[in-house]
Amino acid sequence: MKLYDKVKLIKERAEYKQADIKIFDVGIIIGENRNGYVLVCFDGEPYLDTDNVYKTTEKHVGIKIEDLELCD
Repeated sequence: MKLYDKVKLIKERAEYKQADIKIFDVGIIIGENRNGYVLVCFDGEPYLDTDNVYKTTEKHVGIKIEDLELCD
């Protein structure tokens, strides 16, 4: 796996649940391998905040490489 690959989570762990990431969630690798982990940006939903500024609920989480699978 390399930067900008589209991946999905294939294993549940407590640390992922704490970050509100669930099995089969899809994201993009945005960080290099560090000690077996890569930084993944998981898709979010856009929303309009109270200041009328569009934001997103995307999450950036360190995920073990072995817990990811490349998407087709």
